[in-house]
Amino acid sequence: MQFNWRRPAAPPIAADLGASCIRMLQLDSDGTTITAAMEEPSAADTSFDLQTHLARAECMISQLASNAAWTGKRIVASMPVSIVTMTHLRLNPAEDPETAMQTRVQDLGANPMIRSIDVSSPWKSTRGGRELLCIAMPREIVLRYVAMLHEHGLEVTGVYSPASMLLRAFQHVNRRDSDEDTATMYVDLEPANVTVAFGHGSSMVAARRVSGAVAVDGDAANNAVAPEPEYADCIDASTADVLTAINRRQQQACPSMPAIPPAAEPCGRAVDDLCEELHMCIRHYQGLFGQTPIERIVFTGQGATSAGPCRAIARTLQLPARIGDPLARWDASSTSIRTQDWSLQVRPQWAIAAGLAATNCNRNVA
Repeated sequence: MQFNWRRPAAPPIAADLGASCIRMLQLDSDGTTITAAMEEPSAADTSFDLQTHLARAECMISQLASNAAWTGKRIVASMPVSIVTMTHLRLNPAEDPETAMQTRVQDLGANPMIRSIDVSSPWKSTRGGRELLCIAMPREIVLRYVAMLHEHGLEVTGVYSPASMLLRAFQHVNRRDSDEDTATMYVDLEPANVTVAFGHGSSMVAARRVSGAVAVDGDAANNAVAPEPEYADCIDASTADVLTAINRRQQQACPSMPAIPPAAEPCGRAVDDLCEELHMCIRHYQGLFGQTPIERIVFTGQGATSAGPCRAIARTLQLPARIGDPLARWDASSTSIRTQDWSLQVRPQWAIAAGLAATNCNRNVA
C-alpha cells in the first residue's frame, strides 16, 4: 500500500471580488472546515469604479498577508459581475464562437477573454448549428487584478465568472443523474447587480446580469445577517405554493437551502421591476429549454438575508423557492472572522466564494 508522506497542502484562498462586497474564505486541507473568512462591503448606492475597486481589493489582500489564519500563496478569484458579459448565441455550422461573440456583442474591448459553453438541446434541431452560452471579460481589466495579486506574492490558480460559481456552490445537492432533467433558477441579489443563472443539475445552461442596480433589502454595509430559520417543508398552508422541500431523498429541507420564513415587510417598486426582469429571463430560458421545467428558485446574495423580497419574487413567479446557505456543508464553528456567531447564521451572500472553494478544494486522502 502506498502512503502519501507529504503534508496536505491548504486549498487556495477563494476570493469573490464582488462589486458590492469583496469576500474571501479558505478551507482546511481536508476540505471540511472553514478556517478563515473576511469581507469588505462598499456603499450600496455607489456605481462600480475600477480604480476604487482595485484599491479596496488590494487593501484586503494586504490584511490577508498579515493574518496568520490564512495559509499558502495560492488564490482563485471571480471577477466583478459588472465587467462580465453573458449572452446566448446561435451559431451557423462553420461559425467561430469567439468571432461571433466579438462581431455580435458591443463593447467587449480589444482581445476579450471568452468562454463558451455548448448548450445545444437534443430536443431542438439547429440544422447543423450550435447553441452556446458565451461569457466574456475584458482581458486588460482581468490582467490588472491578476497583476495586483502577483504584486502581493500570490499565485493565481484560476479566474472565473460569478454566475458559474452560483451553481458550483450547490453542486453537492445536484449529484444524481436525474437532476439533469429539471432546472434550478439561481438569483443572486446584490445591491449593485442581480445575477441570474439557470442550471440543469450542476451544468449552467443560461445566465444574465440584470441591467442597472436593483435595490433589495439587506444592508451590504452590515455584516450581521438574519438568524438561521427553522428547517421545514413549508411554514403553513398559505405558503405551501412557494415553499417546498428540495431534498427528495430525505423528504425534508436540505440544510444548505433552508425554507424562507414568514415575513410581513412590504416590498416596493424595485422588487416589482426586478420581477419583470426575471419574467423575461424565464421566458428566454423556456424558449430554449421548454422541455426541462424549472423546479425551484434558489436565492443568494446580500438581498437574500431578508425574506420579504424573496417571498414576493417567488409568489410573483409562481415557483418554489429557497434561500441558499452555501456554507452549511462546512464546519464554521472555529472560523477566524470578525463577525460574531457567524457559524449560526444563514449566509447566502457567500455563494460565489463558496463556489470557488468547492471548485478548488484539495481533498487529500492518506
